[in-house]
Amino acid sequence: MNDRPGSALSDSVPRPASWRLYNWPGLARSYDIWSALTESRAAARALEVADFQPGESVLEVAVGTGVMFSKLAQIGGLKHCVGIEPAEAMLCRALRRLASQRKERTSFCRADARQTPFTPQSFDVIVNCYMLDLLPESDIQEVLREFQRILKPTGRLVLLVMARQNWLIQGLWMSAYALSPTLVGGCRPVSLSGYLTAGGWRTERDEQISQSGFRSQLILAKAS
Repeated sequence: MNDRPGSALSDSVPRPASWRLYNWPGLARSYDIWSALTESRAAARALEVADFQPGESVLEVAVGTGVMFSKLAQIGGLKHCVGIEPAEAMLCRALRRLASQRKERTSFCRADARQTPFTPQSFDVIVNCYMLDLLPESDIQEVLREFQRILKPTGRLVLLVMARQNWLIQGLWMSAYALSPTLVGGCRPVSLSGYLTAGGWRTERDEQISQSGFRSQLILAKAS
């Protein structure tokens, strides 16, 4: 694991507005609280569904503050566990979180999910939590194509996104989002089924997990 975050970001690649939001140190510090209250149950389920096997190489895209990655790093038998994150404030917090864990077989770098620095068919499993619901619709298919490029033909894609909420929360959330996306962390519910089908993915699992009134969608997909 690198002691300092490397960089694979290109200034020629436009970054979504959400990248700037999550590069703010104040949000990086407070995100852990939100994650523990609303996303931890879905994250635990994602680890079960991924069904990691000995000798596999795993990539987490958008590690955030490293909550999920710290759990991935503890899974015995993995060949390699790599994390990428575009926001330096988030990545630095993840590095601090992982400092006390074993450094073998783990590494980080700064990278954009749309253009990763990896060779084709590098990973058995890609894990991506609460990132696609931050991106403009035009970027979602681009990211899924990149996932398909770097995932092995028999590999698995594990996704977590914000699901459509109950009518009250949905209405309040989208009203705040329309006023200013930063009020809700730049996040809004997305439906991935159409994107996955259009991109040639086969959905193996599609679940909703609720915690503290917040609904997450968990998808396990493979390339068709």
